[in-house]
Parts: sequence; C-alpha cells; structure tokens
Amino acid sequence: MIKCRRCGQEKTPHKTNKHLCEDCVKAENNRVAHYRRHNFNWIDVAKEAELELWERQPAETDREWQVWLAYRDIYPSKRPSYRQVAEQLGTTVAVVKKVGARWDFPVRLQAWAKYVDNLTLQQRQQEILDMNKKHIEMATALNEKLATAINAIDPYELTPRDIKGLLQLSAELERKARLHNPDVLRPELADENPYLKESPTKTEDLKEVLDILVKANVFKAIGVRQTKTTEIVVKED
Repeated sequence: MIKCRRCGQEKTPHKTNKHLCEDCVKAENNRVAHYRRHNFNWIDVAKEAELELWERQPAETDREWQVWLAYRDIYPSKRPSYRQVAEQLGTTVAVVKKVGARWDFPVRLQAWAKYVDNLTLQQRQQEILDMNKKHIEMATALNEKLATAINAIDPYELTPRDIKGLLQLSAELERKARLHNPDVLRPELADENPYLKESPTKTEDLKEVLDILVKANVFKAIGVRQTKTTEIVVKED
C-alpha cells in the first residue's frame, strides 16, 4: 500500500507508476483519451504547423475536411448551419455536429470570415485607387485640351466681354488654388480678410468663359444644363 500523491489516500499502487494508485492512473488515462478523441489541442497544433485555422489540419480526415468545406463555403452568402451541410452531403445532422464539435467550426468560421472580409476590403481599396487614377488621367487630358484652347486664342480678336470673362476665370482659379492650400487657409485669416472667403461661381459666368473656348474651335459645342447641380456638356469634333 502507498499514499497516492494525487488523491492522498492509502491504496494499492499502479503496476507501472508506483507513486499513484490504480484509480488515479485510470482516471488520467481516460482524461487523455477523451482529450485526444475530441481534439482539444488542434488549434495549438495548427499554430505550431503555421497553418491557418480554416486550412486543412494534419489530423483532419478526408470526410471531416469535406464537411468543413461544405460548412465554410456557405459563408458569406448566408450564415451556415449543420442542417444545411447535412442536406448537401446527404448525411445526418448528428454526424455534421460531431465533426463540428471536434474541429470547433464556430472558431474556424470566425477565422475564415476575417480572411474573406480582408480580401474584400483590399479589393475595394484597389477599385477606389483605380477609379481615382482614371479620374486623374481624364482631368489631365482635359487640362491639356484647355491649355491648347487658351494658347490658340488670338487676344486681338477678343471682345471686352470676352476679356472680362477670362479675367474672372483666371482670378477664380488662382483664388481657389491659394484658398485650398492647407498652409494658407486658416479660419482666423478668413475672418479678417473677406477676399479669402469662398463664393460660388455663377453659372452664367462659367458659360460665358466656356463660350470663349468654343470660339477657339477646340470644342464643337459646350452647353450648361441646370438641374440640382450644374453640368457642363462638351461635344468634340
């Protein structure tokens, strides 16, 4: 008889472990078997193997992997359920539930959702960058056409009204360029200097300046259409 180091009782020692009684050794073996059967340490194994939780794990059987794939691929169209997977694979809900418990499907799905959401976010960011690049290219091309039109204007053919319109346009462009500079625009300066305060460009003034550009024969026609916003319609030759 020994005094068991685990339970502290006087009992018959185990045949291979003389410091523990037979009951404590049996209980420990059952605990380890249960632990392995339910795969409680698979997340630690995945980390050691540098595998994502949603990837196939070393101890995952082909059948278990197919069940997980069916469960995983339901997202993001809708939230997956064990019943949906069972109907898809032609099995019972109990079988799917058992596999889901062994491999912690809710935890794996959370990791998978994070991965998918990050991919979607990256795709949207790239789409925004592509759109901004396209807009910049369009603006650059339009500015080149406007520069050609301005250079083609004969100053001796301008009427006083034309000169007035171009003067207003140049002053407006310069004012906005300076006003929108973060180093120049400060609220206290805007309050002290009324010339720094923004004022909307009148539609009729803008149309007058654009009509001048038409005279340079760069555009076939330019029109201004007023709805909730002002739209400039340009028709090239």
